[in-house]
Amino acid sequence: MQKKLFYLLLTLFLATGCTANKNSTSNTPEEALDLLHAEEEFAEVLKVYRILEADNDRVIAVYKGKMDQKEEIFIADLKKSEEDTWVATDAIGIGTTSEKTKDESTATASFEAGYIKKNSAPNPNTKTVEIEDDKYKVWVKVNKQ
Repeated sequence: MQKKLFYLLLTLFLATGCTANKNSTSNTPEEALDLLHAEEEFAEVLKVYRILEADNDRVIAVYKGKMDQKEEIFIADLKKSEEDTWVATDAIGIGTTSEKTKDESTATASFEAGYIKKNSAPNPNTKTVEIEDDKYKVWVKVNKQ
């Protein structure tokens, strides 16, 4: 009987210890980006350029990240959950700046994004973000949800 009780307690102890790390929370959008990298193996955050407010409980993050040993610009849709923590719901890389990519855009259900030349006037429905590039900046159009 003691042997069974010992194995039962050991199993409960191990099961509890193995699940403790899955209770990760993020109090800020930046922490949610770090969790996206740590838990989903998405791009490692190198520099957050800007957090754009979409509405009270939703923001769009524009950041430089590293994925598969390649640095590029990433866009992520982040929402505040009912538990008052931030969660990444959508994220995508938009590549690197070049003359070829300036007229291209990348889209998800949450947003559309791309590059424009720094001296170009943005579309009235978009927001622009300065990045570490002499010729280009990022534009983001937030879709209503």
